[in-house]
Amino acid sequence: MAGGATSVHESHSRTTTVKTESFSCQKLRHPVLRLAMLNTEAILQSATDTGEEEGGDRLAEASKVPGGDYMNTALTTTTILFDVPKEVAHESGPLGSLKAVLRTITPVHANHQETVIWKVEYLLSCIIVLEERFDSPPDDVEEQRRREKLKREFERIEGQLRSLFNKPKLQQVADHVQDGEEVFGLLEDLRESTFNYQKVQQEEIYNQRRKLIKPADAAVLNNVRCAQQAEYRHGDRKGCLKGTRGAVLDEIELWARDFHNPPVYWLNGLAGTGKSTIAQTIAERIFADGQLGASFFCSRDFEDRRNLKFIFPTIAVQLARNYAEFRSIFVPLVQSDPEITHESLYNQMDKLIARPLKKSGISAVIVIDALDECKDEEPASAILSVLGQFVSKIPKVKFFLTGRPEPRIRAGFRLPLLAEATDVFVLHDVEPSLVSNDIRLFFKQGFLELVRRQQELDDWPTKEQLDLLCERAAGLFVYAAATIKFIDRRSNDPKEQLNRLLRSPESSAREGKIKLKANTTLDSLYMTILQEAFGDDDPEDDHKTCSVLGAVVLAANPLSPSTIATLLGFGAKDVFLRLSSIHSLLILQDDITQPVRSFHKSFPDFIVDETRCIDKRFHISPPSRHPELLAGCLKLTNQKLGKNMCHLPDAIVNCEVKDLHERTEQHLNPALQYACKSWHKHLTNEHTVYTPAITSALRWFLEKKFLFWLEVLSVLGATREAVDAMNVAAKWLEASPTLDLVNDCFRFVIGFFEIINTSSMHIYHSALPLCPRQSMVRSLYEPHARPLARVVRGLPNSWESSIASTKFPSSVRGAVWSPCSRFIAISRKQTIEILDAATLDRVTILDSPACGTAWLLFSPNTRLLTQHGYEPNKCFSWDLQTGGLVSTITVDQPEYIPHLSTTYSACGKMFATLCRIDSTPTISVYNIPFGTHTYSHSVDGWLLDRIWTHGECLRFATMESGSITIWEVGFASSHAPIWVESLPIPDHFDPERGYQFHPTSRLAFTTERSVLVWDAHNSKYLLESMDVNGRTVASTTFSLDGRIFACGTENLEIYFWRESPTGYTLRRKFASNTTVFEPLVSPNGESFIALDGRVIHLWRTASSITSISDVSTPAFQESEKEFILEFFPDETLVAVTRMADETVAVLDLKSGIPRLTIDTGMEVHALGVAGSAVVVVGEGKIITWNLPAENDVLDPRVNINDSILSTTFNHPPFRSWPTTSVSPGSHRITMVEWGEDGENHRLHLYDVLTGQCLASIGTESHGYPRFTLDGHEVWCFSGVDWIDGWKIIEDSEPDITRLEHLPGIQHPGGLPWQSSRGYELIDSRWVLNPSGKRLLWLPPKWRSSEEDRMWSGRFLALLDHELPEPVILELEE
Repeated sequence: MAGGATSVHESHSRTTTVKTESFSCQKLRHPVLRLAMLNTEAILQSATDTGEEEGGDRLAEASKVPGGDYMNTALTTTTILFDVPKEVAHESGPLGSLKAVLRTITPVHANHQETVIWKVEYLLSCIIVLEERFDSPPDDVEEQRRREKLKREFERIEGQLRSLFNKPKLQQVADHVQDGEEVFGLLEDLRESTFNYQKVQQEEIYNQRRKLIKPADAAVLNNVRCAQQAEYRHGDRKGCLKGTRGAVLDEIELWARDFHNPPVYWLNGLAGTGKSTIAQTIAERIFADGQLGASFFCSRDFEDRRNLKFIFPTIAVQLARNYAEFRSIFVPLVQSDPEITHESLYNQMDKLIARPLKKSGISAVIVIDALDECKDEEPASAILSVLGQFVSKIPKVKFFLTGRPEPRIRAGFRLPLLAEATDVFVLHDVEPSLVSNDIRLFFKQGFLELVRRQQELDDWPTKEQLDLLCERAAGLFVYAAATIKFIDRRSNDPKEQLNRLLRSPESSAREGKIKLKANTTLDSLYMTILQEAFGDDDPEDDHKTCSVLGAVVLAANPLSPSTIATLLGFGAKDVFLRLSSIHSLLILQDDITQPVRSFHKSFPDFIVDETRCIDKRFHISPPSRHPELLAGCLKLTNQKLGKNMCHLPDAIVNCEVKDLHERTEQHLNPALQYACKSWHKHLTNEHTVYTPAITSALRWFLEKKFLFWLEVLSVLGATREAVDAMNVAAKWLEASPTLDLVNDCFRFVIGFFEIINTSSMHIYHSALPLCPRQSMVRSLYEPHARPLARVVRGLPNSWESSIASTKFPSSVRGAVWSPCSRFIAISRKQTIEILDAATLDRVTILDSPACGTAWLLFSPNTRLLTQHGYEPNKCFSWDLQTGGLVSTITVDQPEYIPHLSTTYSACGKMFATLCRIDSTPTISVYNIPFGTHTYSHSVDGWLLDRIWTHGECLRFATMESGSITIWEVGFASSHAPIWVESLPIPDHFDPERGYQFHPTSRLAFTTERSVLVWDAHNSKYLLESMDVNGRTVASTTFSLDGRIFACGTENLEIYFWRESPTGYTLRRKFASNTTVFEPLVSPNGESFIALDGRVIHLWRTASSITSISDVSTPAFQESEKEFILEFFPDETLVAVTRMADETVAVLDLKSGIPRLTIDTGMEVHALGVAGSAVVVVGEGKIITWNLPAENDVLDPRVNINDSILSTTFNHPPFRSWPTTSVSPGSHRITMVEWGEDGENHRLHLYDVLTGQCLASIGTESHGYPRFTLDGHEVWCFSGVDWIDGWKIIEDSEPDITRLEHLPGIQHPGGLPWQSSRGYELIDSRWVLNPSGKRLLWLPPKWRSSEEDRMWSGRFLALLDHELPEPVILELEE
């Protein structure tokens, strides 16, 4: 290991050698060392008196004098020895003389040798680079001045080094301690001056690189979701004081520059030991050397800098800005996949960093500071887990990380892939005396600055005072820094401040998370500072002080004094003065608009803990201060929020506003931004007492400002806060009349989350106009709506019973809740998606090798996800924090995998499955970390299809002879299962009808029209003969704890019961909206989902009893059959029906109301319109009705007797989806006849008037044929990728000829799924006008494939069969 660093797996402590303050023997405290030094001085003096030769002999005898065996230790562990050259050679170049001197320095003692040799070699390499630069003329006057200043400093250092070498030999021996120290100091001076010059040069290069970035590339980089001000150059971070932490910094620099060293370095240190200061210094030095690729300084004070998902994208953007090679790879990647920054950490690291770095060949160092401040609830750090998988793939890149030794950080560095690739420096294990020396130097420098400003402070502080301060600091730089800041209060006498501090009592209280030494007095220091700042008791003044301090320590993000003043209703000057009084505990700028933060995280921990902050005047009680901040936030939003505060153009999406950030900063002051994003964080059941004043303010906010608030969150990129806010408000207002309004607002946020998050303006253009007619939000805010498209038909009257729905490109094959109820995992073909359980938004996506149906299961801590399926016969497990596949286990090919047939062990390392293999129920256990099969057990008897974890064991149940038997087997044991207990079951239980067994020994089963729940432990029913409207029960399910029971029926209803003292009590009934009747209940019982083909629906169990969302004048039955629709040429009417229905509705396009209903008397297969006539095709007939004028409609229903023409034709067998089409003008019919073998299909052309088949041609297509608008061509979708086309030749004998195949993305002109006026539907979700203006965002349920759309002029019809009726839109010109 380089630089004395230890590997992670090494347990020995580090010993580091650094210089001491003074080397006089009078300063040595150890008596033996002092004796050795005194004897050495005597020998040296004698050598001087007797001559050099004899003196050398006398010096050799030094080891024989008392204490001499320690003398060498004293010398070699506190100095840098060097061989004195007889002559300094000359070297060429403008700095040749300095180079020659440096080459003569040869360290003697091994403890110093590596560091000094490296430092000399490094400085020589820097000087050579500088010589090359100095060969060219300076760019400007400033550069000339910098060069001259650097050369003067070099001359000074060279002169002092030469003077040391020119001493007489005996004098050199006598002064070797002091000279060695001076050489080391001169090398540091040379390092510092070189650094300062290089830093300026690199800044110029840094700025020049940014100027060379193309505007288009810059726009892409600016739109990547990144943390703000996370780079080392931002904020008010300071590096190490010159002369301190020298050994630590040298070792890290040596590691960074030697690529033979491990690629990862962990600076491990307790709170207050100076990790971030060292990280800042290292980042600055590496930047000056041109090696810094990127840096990320984590902070729990800022949301984006404590979020793991921001680290890799932010680093990637910095790399792209710094290196053109990296940028050329990164920009196209982000352009092709904008959602990549939202993917898993594994995918982020792989795609955004590892691959571009490897391909570009860049060599760089990446700095990540304070990893422990990121929000990470996993047992091993997620960032480190990912890093371990990639460091070996990018050998030219090194990672420097700092963090407290918290369990998850330690566990991360112990991961096998990372352990061998990491050097570790344990900062708090450095020799205490060495750290004390640095702290003493820190104190001295701080006091010297005070003395410099105040001349009357000569000979202050005393040595005794300085010793006591160092003793109290006990190795914590945070104590030293806070002390200097406290004493350096301009309005007080520094001497008195120091005396007051030293008079304060010491504390042995537990400070923070670590038991500090008894003389470590952070608490007493903090208390002394507070008492000194705010004087005697004054209840009114103390209340204000606590309000201000509460805003500092309880705010969700750091606030500026002006923002605190605005929220609390205080004067900004008053707030600033109060905070200035304790400036030593804060990071406080002179500018009152800059955020104020605690100087160290130990201060907030102290002041909110009443056991530590024993003076109640200053204790910050969260239950008292959170309501105060909440009231301030609501007052501000209720006063200041308005519509379109950022003055954005109509119909624009947020990412298209190039100056969006500038607009938000200009029009939304920091106080308002904070109030909008964070008011709900002060509204918690734990801290906020229910009061009428808060309730009233909250209701006013929802009634008057709700949409304006969503608009602000949208432009700030904080829409997710609205979901959390409504959830918190609903729980807090559970017994309030305002709850109904909160729930309606919640439905609005969830239902339109995607568009609110995408475009603040489309809140008014899309979300509000598409809101159900009876919504409270719509009734309150309808005057603000700005619809650019009118919904003619299809807008629901009320919210659906499900709060959210999402449609996927392919069928959802399985779903499971995470144990924490925050996520839902779904499986599709070769894809697994993790969804946010509140919004159904995608959190991450995993590529799955499984092809067939597969069951999913989360580990108990939600860290792992396992998939067990049929094809291939393997179990796959992923680490969800990293997104990486961690285990693949081959399993026996199952014949059947029942639901609830998988379970994890409590520790999350073992995994069990229940399946049928060769018709035998089998339980198999697997070890996930090792990817191995542990054992299998065949089970006799009727096995109930459920296994579960009980402690560290696995349990399952069998049934025979009228009883249920519970069995248990250890996860890690191959012994046969043991009997646990046998339980009775009711006589009329029939397992063939369907059942659900819960580990609490509850058995749910069904009869023909009822559902029952049997408590086997107590031999009684908890739910008996519950009739569900005479419907057949299709499924039953329990919540994880068994307290909720649910069932689904075949009439699209879901029933919910909750546990009560008397059994289960019906609480809710829901409309299912689906054709699948099995609800999946969340572990916390607050939500449930149901799957329906490509759609997943989400409900909240706390919702009111409701029915299926109705639409205006429903005209169509729920069905899986396709819609058939034709617009009339004048765009006043539209005819619509479902395939094989017998009625056709003719709708008025102004009102959306049916003008006429046609009872055709046959199954309808196709529709056509010509003038005012409707042509209906079905069952071998072509029937035509002539529509009366609007004023002549006497009867809104007509039938076959009212038709004007009926023709019979020979038709091929009818299929259950559209294979027939009527031409414009209704002269021709085209129909696809399926071949009996599934191939060799034929396309027929018929005459409408005669029913005669005019032409026929073979085709590979069996899709929906459609005429072009001129009637001369027929085109048909064939699968997904190709379109077949035919040309109709109108002649004395009409004929059909085949046209070329076209890719599905290329369309022939004139098809009805294309707009003839230039409107477009982009990504199935955005309707654009001919000039590209975004007119309307389509909600997920309205999104349809291209063949399920119909355009006509300004009208668009969406015909997805899963809709209750067609959606018809009229678009703005």
